[in-house]
Amino acid sequence: MEFHKLRMMTLVILLVSVFLICSSSAQPQIEFQLAPSLELAQIVYVSDFDFYRQGATKFLFQLTITNNQNPVTGYLRFEIFRDDDPIAETRSNVFSLLANEFFTVTNIELNAGYRTPIGNQPIRFDETNTTNPSSEFEDEVLTSGKLPRGTYRFVVSFHFNNDQDQLSAPPVSIYVNNPSYIRPITPGTIAGDPYLEILYTQFPTFQFETDLDLNNPFFFDQPPFHVQIFKQLDQHASVDEVLTTQPHYDAYISDVVFPYPPAAAQPLDPGVYFWRIQLEFLTTNGQEVIESPVYAFRVEDPSTLGEINDEGMKSEVMRILEDLLGNQGKQISEQLNDYDLTDIRVNGESITTKRLYEIIDSYQGEERVINDIILKGTQ
Repeated sequence: MEFHKLRMMTLVILLVSVFLICSSSAQPQIEFQLAPSLELAQIVYVSDFDFYRQGATKFLFQLTITNNQNPVTGYLRFEIFRDDDPIAETRSNVFSLLANEFFTVTNIELNAGYRTPIGNQPIRFDETNTTNPSSEFEDEVLTSGKLPRGTYRFVVSFHFNNDQDQLSAPPVSIYVNNPSYIRPITPGTIAGDPYLEILYTQFPTFQFETDLDLNNPFFFDQPPFHVQIFKQLDQHASVDEVLTTQPHYDAYISDVVFPYPPAAAQPLDPGVYFWRIQLEFLTTNGQEVIESPVYAFRVEDPSTLGEINDEGMKSEVMRILEDLLGNQGKQISEQLNDYDLTDIRVNGESITTKRLYEIIDSYQGEERVINDIILKGTQ
């Protein structure tokens, strides 16, 4: 008797289990997949999510819907979260899924209006709303037209009509980096500055800065920073002409600091050099590039350091005197031709010629009286 009860209980449990599995598998299924252009993008333009303007929407995602049970009625809901805060949602019209309905549809087709293959039911985006984004978020979107930096989560669900139940596809998240600038730090000064930084080494360390977030996951086919160094030749009449020639050094790197020369690079022989960095990345509008300002510097032979330093400093100070004093400055320069300048001091502090120009620039628009000029040197 006990044996028969045990067999009956086991049979009941098996039947209940089979019923639950069948009921679960009979529910409509939704698969959600982002387009690679959105999933890998470092910049996402808000205009890409215009689900109403015909022809404006890009391919952003696709849905695969399967219904293996009786017909059901409901609507699709597409939600966007930024760092878990809801920022926008789009809903479709109410439609019916017939039994054995199976189809794949993209956001472009939903924008234009899609009809299910069996029931010929129309599905389209019917309503879009923002959901209380912060004022800071709204200001950045309005200013740049781009999604601000952050992690964005996309959720698609099917909501049964006149019911609280819903079915959701597994959410998909992306990280939007949204970089805006890249610029050199050292060596050199902005191209066009008449007073170049002089290096007495063929092995300088290069450094630049950017607001690209390097501490969060992002995807690049190659290192993101494209560094180019150009050498100015005698026939070059402008910076633009220099930048159209074959680079002295051309490489993709991952770090914002790198020593020169890397392996197999040509040494920096004496001469004038220009360098820049390009940040290349994928956006929902395709490949884009942010270019840095161009910086320039001069490399001198280290063996002539003392001689060049004296002559370079002297010639620059002579130009300053002529700029400040006009003809009187030229007369002073002529009197000092036979002297070697060894030091520049302002209020007792030794400074570089670059710093001297910075001080003079700070006096622009003001009246200043020069009480005395003392040039110490050797004849």
